Amino acid sequence: MNLDLFNEELAINLAVIAALTVVGILIARTLIFKALLSFASHSDTEHDDTLIKTLKKPLTLIPLGIGLYAIMQALPLTETYNSYADLLIKSYFYLAIFWSLADTTDPLRDFIGEKYDFLSTTLRAWIFRALKLVFYLLGVVSVLELWGIDAASIIAGLGLFSVALALGAQNFFKNLIGGLLIIGEKRFKQGDWINIEGVAEGSVEKIDFRSTLIRRFDKAPIYVPNSVLSDSEIINFSEMPFRRIRFHVGLLYETTPETIMAIRKDIESYI
Repeated sequence: MNLDLFNEELAINLAVIAALTVVGILIARTLIFKALLSFASHSDTEHDDTLIKTLKKPLTLIPLGIGLYAIMQALPLTETYNSYADLLIKSYFYLAIFWSLADTTDPLRDFIGEKYDFLSTTLRAWIFRALKLVFYLLGVVSVLELWGIDAASIIAGLGLFSVALALGAQNFFKNLIGGLLIIGEKRFKQGDWINIEGVAEGSVEKIDFRSTLIRRFDKAPIYVPNSVLSDSEIINFSEMPFRRIRFHVGLLYETTPETIMAIRKDIESYI
């Protein structure tokens, strides 16, 4: 009978904790989130609005993590299982924190791009993509250290594997270096109209780590390896300060001077 009362009491406690967790999530995602969004809407820039929107996930993860912690404390676990449960909860919060930090890199990238122009669009995208990867790696390393796993020894143990991987990924690193050369030399940027003789001609849509996406004028995409672009002669039509356009206009002998002048004005206004 005492066991039945114990199970009933435990079930009630767990149900109450689950209900409070759901209520906390709803409050965080509605009242708190909308209040922050309303506060940010009074500013002149839209970057703080975007930053607040990235907080929607953490506002959900925090009450959920607190609820999981309360459930673990309510369960009649042994000391061993309780220590593992504690590690799981800490791991959850570690990953949630670094995941949230990684999400903030996108609005930060746009803010820096608007305020400062010393970084090109492509280079800025590369830097903040690498920063996001760093946050993810820090989260994983922190969890490993929390569980008593030496991340440094794991990285050192992967040394031989890294050498073998590097030998097998020479083309990748070649394309990566080619991409860095393209960005550093500023041969072209996103939106430029370029022509690579015998390879492709069109508008640069995206410069990635390995390849560059060029959208042809018939809207067909072409992915060109960065190593090819860094070693090829490229005509960047978007950098032309002046352009010469030649029109062949057929006229009849009986065309009047007024009509010829009207055609000239139409061509001039079109240009």
